[in-house]
Amino acid sequence: MLILHSIPMAIIIALAISAAMIATSVFIVFYHNTKHEELESWVEFSFSGDGLRQVFGYYRFMAVSMLIFYVLFTCSCLFLQASGYIIFSDGKQPVVGGPIATALFGLDLVLRGGFFDVMEHFDLRISPLYINKGSYFFWFYSFIFRMFYGVTLIKIIISFAWIYGKIRIAHQNARRSSVQLRLFD
Repeated sequence: MLILHSIPMAIIIALAISAAMIATSVFIVFYHNTKHEELESWVEFSFSGDGLRQVFGYYRFMAVSMLIFYVLFTCSCLFLQASGYIIFSDGKQPVVGGPIATALFGLDLVLRGGFFDVMEHFDLRISPLYINKGSYFFWFYSFIFRMFYGVTLIKIIISFAWIYGKIRIAHQNARRSSVQLRLFD
C-alpha cells in the first residue's frame, strides 16, 4: 500500500486505463469466437429482429469502447502533462501539447493503429506532436492504446467480412432453392 502512495495519481490512472484496454482487447478477441457461433446460427436459420439486435449490440460494444478509450487516453495525457510529465516532443525537443493537439495526437495513434504500417512507412501524421523518447512509460502507454485500436479494428473487419460472406451464401442458397422449386411448378 505504501507503493501506491508514492506513485502519482496521473500514473495510476494511466495504468488503470492501460489495464482496462488490455482486458477489453482480450475480451473482444475471445468473446468474438463465441459470438460468431451465435451469429452463424442467426444467418443460417433466420434473419430475426432479435438476432439483428444481438449483432448490433456486439458491434456497438466495440465502437463504444473505442470511443471511450480515446476520450480517456486524451484526458489522461492532459492529466499527465498537468502533473509535470513531459510526454511530447516536436521531433527535436520536449513540448507541452494543448487539448486540441493532444486530441489530434490520440487520433493520430488511432489512425496508425487502424492503418498499421501505411502511416509509418510514408511518415504520415495529423499531429505535430511526437512521443518523447525519454518517457518510456508514455511510450508503452501509447503502444497499448495503439494496439487496442489495431486489434479491435482487425476484429471488426474480419467479422464484417465473415458475416457478409455468410449472408451472401445464405441468399445464394435461398435463390437456388427458389429456382429449383419453380422448375417443379
